Amino acid sequence: MQFFHELGSLVEQSWRDEDYCEEVFPELAEQAMTKMIPYGKVDPWEIIRWVNTTTQLPEQQDVAGRFGNPPITLFNGPRFYIDVYYWLDGSTSIHQHAFCGAFHVLLGSSLHSKYSFEEKRKVNAHLSTGRISLNSVELLKEGDTRQILPGKGYIHSLFHLDRPSVSVTIRSRSMPDATPQYDYHKPYLAKNAFFESPATIKRVQCAELLLSMKHPKADELIAELLSCADFQTTFAIIEVTRNHLTRDVVERTFGVARGQERFDALLDIARRRHGDLVDIILPVIDEVQRQLNIYHRRGHITSNEHRFFLALLLNVPDRKLLLDLVKQRFPSNDPVDTVINWVEELAATRPLGGAEKNVLGIEDLDDDYLFVFQGMLEGLSSEEIKEAASREFPPEELRRLESRVQELYHSIRHSLLFKSLFFDSSGVAQQGVMAGAGRETT
Repeated sequence: MQFFHELGSLVEQSWRDEDYCEEVFPELAEQAMTKMIPYGKVDPWEIIRWVNTTTQLPEQQDVAGRFGNPPITLFNGPRFYIDVYYWLDGSTSIHQHAFCGAFHVLLGSSLHSKYSFEEKRKVNAHLSTGRISLNSVELLKEGDTRQILPGKGYIHSLFHLDRPSVSVTIRSRSMPDATPQYDYHKPYLAKNAFFESPATIKRVQCAELLLSMKHPKADELIAELLSCADFQTTFAIIEVTRNHLTRDVVERTFGVARGQERFDALLDIARRRHGDLVDIILPVIDEVQRQLNIYHRRGHITSNEHRFFLALLLNVPDRKLLLDLVKQRFPSNDPVDTVINWVEELAATRPLGGAEKNVLGIEDLDDDYLFVFQGMLEGLSSEEIKEAASREFPPEELRRLESRVQELYHSIRHSLLFKSLFFDSSGVAQQGVMAGAGRETT
């Protein structure tokens, strides 16, 4: 398209004048999009029409569509290219880049989160442990442009709020001194996003086979593997065994803990080999399950406000910061009331073709639940919530509610959806885990 040919030519000339210095490229790319401003000049659906009709499509950089739904290359220069990414329900992982440049919001909006990573131990060239910390969150709207910096100095994620969202990216080709390109798995793990070990993959597949068919020697064979496995393989095997052994609906229904006992025994074998390093595995797996739960629920939701709420639950591990962002987007409303209204609306929405009572997957979401949840959003303890109830409810209703407050408080605090808002990130347990994650083991 002519617009992107002109944009690419502007960037090419400016960067060539700087001898293709990567350090200045993010600023040059940002300046070019600030000068030409794709938003308001480019119709994203005209791009689709052009792709369907042109006889000279530029060489596509991401043919498989790993990043975007779809990604389309619009300009192909000798040292950089320009892509447009369409997003429906996709969101990026927490990641860094092995390239640099800038991106521009052409359509929709996004929640943009920036992180830092304090490395505690480098396990190998493809895996490190440490602490991932959220530094900032901002709402990006149409017309906004941001630089992309290479390496660990720019760790971020994007949650696309509108369906669809479209972004334009000017990006350099891979920079050798910025590799490998890590993905970050909260709260403790950094992993090379493009490294795959065929041996580890096959061992995980074998464990899946043994567990799925309930082989009588499954535990024995997996224990043999864990007794000699490297940490990366150990992590993958522990994740598979936990998913199989601790999520048995029948066992939970009848109060049987056999699966948990089997899993604990395998975890002990891993700990004997890798020491305290194993303690980071379960928190990372728990966070993965929390994120997958939210992604699943987003698939049933089309309202932009409700998608914004899920984006906050996914990315903002802090009650006060979440409420601040709600206030920022809806300044005329009380943020606690806004959140409660969203929860009420979602509680009344049943997933199409699903067995769950509502799209949040919360069975006991009634007026009592909402009263306790509101108190928790306001920062009240369970006792303070009981005191608030005594001022608002007649005696017969108060007795019923008081008997449920502690149970509901605990349920909300540990729920997949809401626990990140009420978890003390400076707690003793986390500090203990990370003290171990930084030590060498024998």
